[in-house]
Amino acid sequence: MAYQAKRRKQFVEDFELMNEDGTIAHTLHVSLDADDMVGKINRKYAELTKTLAETTEIKRQSESGEVDADCYERLGTAVVNLFEAVFGPEDTETIVQFYNNRYIEMCREVTPFITQVVIPQCIKIKQENQQSILQSYNRKQRRAFLKKVK
Repeated sequence: MAYQAKRRKQFVEDFELMNEDGTIAHTLHVSLDADDMVGKINRKYAELTKTLAETTEIKRQSESGEVDADCYERLGTAVVNLFEAVFGPEDTETIVQFYNNRYIEMCREVTPFITQVVIPQCIKIKQENQQSILQSYNRKQRRAFLKKVK
């Protein structure tokens, strides 16, 4: 009998964009690929945080407390890049069009899905995958592997 390797179940979360009257305008299916997604999200989230800090610093240093359009554009680009890491370019375009380029509202409504659903689920999937891999090794090999990971 041949050795068999099989693929595991794909994890998917649905994200619904709802109109003001409560009807669902779009349903986006987000594939949670922990191996690929966690790194991309972390990089884009760090970029967004850095851009937000820079924007806040510029606002603090300006005499009038106003932020110029360039800062908002950079912040909007960082938000869109984070969304693309999660949703992909096509679904991100759907989100941007749905919110009609109202980036503050879009960020306020969509970012919690990323921080409260996607990231915890990806971390959970990654931990389950790690445990599954570790079970295939003997005790000595597991200990050596865990030392390398930490």
